Amino acid sequence: MRLFLLICTMFVFSFLQTSNLYAGQKEVRKLSLDQIIKRVISHNPEVIAKRALINAAKKEKRAEWGAHLPQINLTGEAYKTRYPTAVTPISGPGHFPHFSKDMYLYNLDMEIPIYEGGRISKRVRIAELETKIRESLERETIHDLIANTKDTFYLILYLHALIKAQKRAIDALRKEYKDALVRLKVQRIPPLDLLRIKTQLKTEEALLTSSKEYLIRAKQALSVLMGDPPKTDFVIIGRLPEHPFIVSKNIDPSRFLSYRPDIRAAEQNVKKAFEKVSLAWRENLPSLHLFSSYGRKAGGGFHHDEDLWEIGLRLRLNLYSGGTISAEVEKARAELFAAREELRQKRLTAEKEIKAAISKLIETKAQIKRYRVAKKTAKEAYRVESLKYRTGVGTVTDMLISQAAWLNAEADYLRALYSHQKAKIEYEYATGTIAMSYIK
Repeated sequence: MRLFLLICTMFVFSFLQTSNLYAGQKEVRKLSLDQIIKRVISHNPEVIAKRALINAAKKEKRAEWGAHLPQINLTGEAYKTRYPTAVTPISGPGHFPHFSKDMYLYNLDMEIPIYEGGRISKRVRIAELETKIRESLERETIHDLIANTKDTFYLILYLHALIKAQKRAIDALRKEYKDALVRLKVQRIPPLDLLRIKTQLKTEEALLTSSKEYLIRAKQALSVLMGDPPKTDFVIIGRLPEHPFIVSKNIDPSRFLSYRPDIRAAEQNVKKAFEKVSLAWRENLPSLHLFSSYGRKAGGGFHHDEDLWEIGLRLRLNLYSGGTISAEVEKARAELFAAREELRQKRLTAEKEIKAAISKLIETKAQIKRYRVAKKTAKEAYRVESLKYRTGVGTVTDMLISQAAWLNAEADYLRALYSHQKAKIEYEYATGTIAMSYIK
């Protein structure tokens, strides 16, 4: 029995220790690029704000369409006059109205548009185009955010790889420093060699610190893109791709123009400007409304009340506006011309950006090949110079120069990989394909 109780006590104690251990550990999020982009699209404040504006534009369209329907208003009044006035008009021979200083009435008015010269339909069409413009602007915002997210993501991967390369170089220098300490004790090297190695070591450690701080800032920027406060309590999954992105140099940029949300927004803006010209001109057309009214009017003490009603047609035709309508038409035509020129400029800019992105892809692909060979050469040169220095054939200066060249070659190679990814992002952004797997 005692043995059983002892075993149970040990088991409970072990369980509590394990629970406390896991309770003290904070779970670290591991995020892939796909997960990060999906969170950016759903949580970034810019996207949420753009969606709210789309909803507002849809409500505006509904409000404009409502002008097709009857407009009904209820009016109530209570007022006092200086002299007694007729409560109701004369309704026939021998029927004199009652007089009172106090007046009370309510009225139910209804007005139905029969003909508005197409102005209501044009306003609905303009609101519909405004909705499409805002939808395109939302897509443009998502494209911008995905481009920034990918850029920051690959920057973090680049910094991770750079930090590993710097740590390897520092480990190699520390080994050289320890060997130099031993050789200095037996007076095989001068003290200045040791100081030079130590200076180089401190320089590399300072560069490592800079890279780590840069990494912290990059992760904080990525956190803000995801709609969170600037934090670093997450780990990203992935590594810098080493295989270049293949793209044809003879791609026709014009076939990608329809994918770009900024161009689609500009196209809708041209249509909206055209509709505004038509709407401004239609102010010259008449409007015809059916109107009716029903109510009751009473005097002091709510006595002598009587119902009042009317029904009829109301025609409105502008005969002279002082040139206001023609000026509005000319203004709308000028805005249409400006919208067309803006669309043309956006198309030209898009074609230029696509060709520039292709050029950068080709350039960075060549840099990757160059620095891949240079990295291997620099690493071997450092091995040879380090061996020569240990055997007393080489100098510490040659060894440190080759060590710095090796680290620079590693950094140049990683930078080339990152630059190639940036060029790929620019190509996807310029062609409007960067968000194809995330939005329609």
